[in-house]
Amino acid sequence: MPRKKTPPVTAADEMRFETAMERLEEIVERMESEALELDESLALFEEGVRLMRLTQGILDRSEARIHELLEDGDGFRLDPWDPE
Repeated sequence: MPRKKTPPVTAADEMRFETAMERLEEIVERMESEALELDESLALFEEGVRLMRLTQGILDRSEARIHELLEDGDGFRLDPWDPE
């Protein structure tokens, strides 16, 4: 049975990713620089977790698509990424 292809990341995904990353940066800056009430800190944290999950999902789909594209070609090898 042929393997199901991962849908490509769309321009809308890219825009959502960029927008979410910008908002995540705003949240981090605000939480680091301001003395916030507990309920406000929790609300910002919850929003940050939602945004992090959204961006991680887009990145996971992008990575899966890259793997598929490289598997389709001859002579390509994808080495695991090592940030160090």
